[in-house]
Amino acid sequence: MNTEQLMADGEYLCAGLFEEPERSLFYRKSLGIRRFLENSPLPEYDKTKRLYPSGKQGAFPYSYTNLLWGQENRIKDKDTAKKYREDFLQGYVIGIPVEHRVAGLMWVHSMPYYERILREGFLSYIPRIEKIADTDMREGLLHLVEGLRVYSERCVRYLRDEGAPEELVSALEKIPMRPAENIFDAIEGWNFIMYLDCCDNLGCLADGLLPYYKGEDVVPLIGELYDNLDINEGYSMSLGLNGYHPMVYQCLKALAGKRRPMTELFVGKDTPDDIWELAFETIRNGGGQPAFYNKIDLPRILMDRLPSITKEDMKRFCGGGCTESMIAGMSNVGSIDAGLNLPLLLEKTICSSLPGAKDFEEFYRAFIDLVRETALIVTRDVSASQLRRAEVLPVPLRTLLIDDCIDNGVEYYRGGARYKWSIINFAGNINVVDSMLTIKDMIFDRKVITPEEMISKLRNNDKEFLAECRKEPLCFGTCDSEVNKFAHRLTNDIYSTLDDLKPAIGEAFIPASIQFESHAKAGRDVGATPDGREAYSPLCDSLGAIFGKDRSGPTALLGSVTSLALDKLCGTPVLNFNLTSKFNDATLKALILGYMEMGGIQMQVSCVSRETLLDAMEHPELHRNLIVRVGGYSEYFNRLTDDMKRMIIDRSIQEV
Repeated sequence: MNTEQLMADGEYLCAGLFEEPERSLFYRKSLGIRRFLENSPLPEYDKTKRLYPSGKQGAFPYSYTNLLWGQENRIKDKDTAKKYREDFLQGYVIGIPVEHRVAGLMWVHSMPYYERILREGFLSYIPRIEKIADTDMREGLLHLVEGLRVYSERCVRYLRDEGAPEELVSALEKIPMRPAENIFDAIEGWNFIMYLDCCDNLGCLADGLLPYYKGEDVVPLIGELYDNLDINEGYSMSLGLNGYHPMVYQCLKALAGKRRPMTELFVGKDTPDDIWELAFETIRNGGGQPAFYNKIDLPRILMDRLPSITKEDMKRFCGGGCTESMIAGMSNVGSIDAGLNLPLLLEKTICSSLPGAKDFEEFYRAFIDLVRETALIVTRDVSASQLRRAEVLPVPLRTLLIDDCIDNGVEYYRGGARYKWSIINFAGNINVVDSMLTIKDMIFDRKVITPEEMISKLRNNDKEFLAECRKEPLCFGTCDSEVNKFAHRLTNDIYSTLDDLKPAIGEAFIPASIQFESHAKAGRDVGATPDGREAYSPLCDSLGAIFGKDRSGPTALLGSVTSLALDKLCGTPVLNFNLTSKFNDATLKALILGYMEMGGIQMQVSCVSRETLLDAMEHPELHRNLIVRVGGYSEYFNRLTDDMKRMIIDRSIQEV
């Protein structure tokens, strides 16, 4: 390989990759990233901004999944580009049935240990790196640190030449190689490090900035950081687990009108009134920001499932990506590794087992057995993919940025991070609850239809029959005691299929219900279902009631949600809750706290009127900045598919 020609062509990373081809891939990638940092064009300085880099052009061209993703757009032939992508994925994704990739396929969101980097600087990492026994890992990480040193010095020279303000130049003379000294250093450092990690997540921003805060108003600066995350399609941050100090207020104020970061505000009885007021004011602006998290029960259920997490580290919780549970700066979490399509499994069980079932219990067991069998297949494939990825896909930057890879002397994907687990998504939970209730009522209790007749009507997408199904009196969302008891049993049995399974790399498989925008696509694989859902239409988008069945009001709806086996869903259970913008603050606060006292874990509140949504559907050009909350994340309404838009419009809107 002619590395000089590659350098001349501007393929700096590739040149470094082949500079010493006999070395390990970890070393070669590290050297490649160093060459990139030493030679690549610097992000253009935007003189209207206080932070650097800024905008989309500043993001490093490494996917958050593997940090060395090819640029398909540079391959002129589209068929070749498609084959390249498929071949690349097949290099480490083994198995995992296509239909059970709902909201995830070996995805790994994460966030750097921002606080440690700001506190110590990368130069202080060198003595720890030098203790690593593995020669290629040690020398590779030293290349990486040297590349970062050169890169930061190049940035300083460039900014001086551009006449950048002294506070920005001074900050980059320190961070990320040396400790931050003041609040501007810290925010600029957070921004700079965020770009190194592909603008994935912000982690525990408020807590990390607090040591540098001296009472300054940094709301505009934090807002600029948010904008940089947003334009690069970044994700989340958490607030409130370490109390409601001044930086929490600053971060909340900066959130007004922002799509990202998706903000996880931990609340409880001790949450100050002015925090609630700030949160509700932001929500009224639309976009579902912030979402509310149970500060007592979420840490408890996660630590029960994952005993390795210490109480101190639990304070660093941040849902990465949409809201996948992890510990900021210390985690390697499959987020999300795979997603089981529950209505598809129910459809298969209806066809195979319903006609011969002597009673509902026999049919029910057949369904749970199929879920268990599928979970075993999917988790086996996830483990195989983990091992393959550890072999072929080292990630030097994540190894540098995440504790305890250096101290353990182990690469990130090989298990170097302090905490490791795999999140498995479960899609269509409420579709299955209501479908099961309909089957029990129509076929086994009232006997108004035979199994064969129901199967025929479902196959034919019989709309009259489906409308009848939607009117079933026993349904999820009304807080009926019989329904709640069944919903708990069903979801507990489903999520328990992961209890005794363990990934090849990690402590446990943990369940979640985070639909992202995948529930529409997942529904295209599934015919009509007995809950009244039409063939190939979207699955439910959260753990709330469907098809307007929450007709008994918000308290009953939340009572139904807490009947689910939420203590199993420690990967995070997402609930969409939709209100008019005229909601009463005191009533909503009481509703949220009551929900959490009953065991509710997460609630994301939206208050965009149906009239506004319909007008945005008809006149998108008038609503370019309209933000809505989807299945665990915020998105511009105009970016959604028509199916997704219609589903959001059809959500029940509560009065409180």
